[in-house]
Amino acid sequence: MERDLFAPIKSFFEEQGYVCDGEVNDIDIFMQKDEDSVAVELKQTLDFRAIQQAALRQKIVETVYIGTFMPKDRGSSSFRDKLYLLKRLGIGLIAVSKRSGEVTVLSEPVVSELKGFQARNKRKKKALENEFKKRRIKSNTGGVTGVKLLTRYREDALLVLNALLVLGGEGAPKDVKRLSFVDKSANILRDNHYGWFSHVRNGVYSITDQGYQALDEYEEVINQLKATPRD
Repeated sequence: MERDLFAPIKSFFEEQGYVCDGEVNDIDIFMQKDEDSVAVELKQTLDFRAIQQAALRQKIVETVYIGTFMPKDRGSSSFRDKLYLLKRLGIGLIAVSKRSGEVTVLSEPVVSELKGFQARNKRKKKALENEFKKRRIKSNTGGVTGVKLLTRYREDALLVLNALLVLGGEGAPKDVKRLSFVDKSANILRDNHYGWFSHVRNGVYSITDQGYQALDEYEEVINQLKATPRD
């Protein structure tokens, strides 16, 4: 329970010279040391509601922490995303071990500038821009799940599939490349990421049943791709 967090966190700050008390105008733990005021919101789990409440406390208290039990998923990407949000908001995070009661500050209540995160993610930004620029047609709908996205790789694979159809259902990578204008045709045929191709014999590939289904499913997309100027 949240009250199990109170004593160890209160003691942690008292050892640093703070005078603490609980439930001060709805703040779980409020403390002062000289001119420094600190609020701690106690939550069993770190979720959006906890972050929202802590952010609202920043309106009246200079320094705000969320106190929670040591997260079991602290190595996960989900937890790292939450930590990123806390750092951008300047909200600290304190964790208490359920087993030992040890208190650990996982994040200090200091606003981390966005430029620092952006500098560490230049590769991801470049990959994002490259994927966007390389897509021949922009036809995906945002905000949907469980839908096959039309990535640049899928566009290339569809052109390779269509070229194989033009060749009569089977052919050599060099001929597929010539008709599809896809430089990595041989790799796409070999990797067979979508199950559309079958390696018939040395240097020859054919269309699988899945491939023929894809030709029907993506007929309109393929027509758009064929009408789009090549890179």
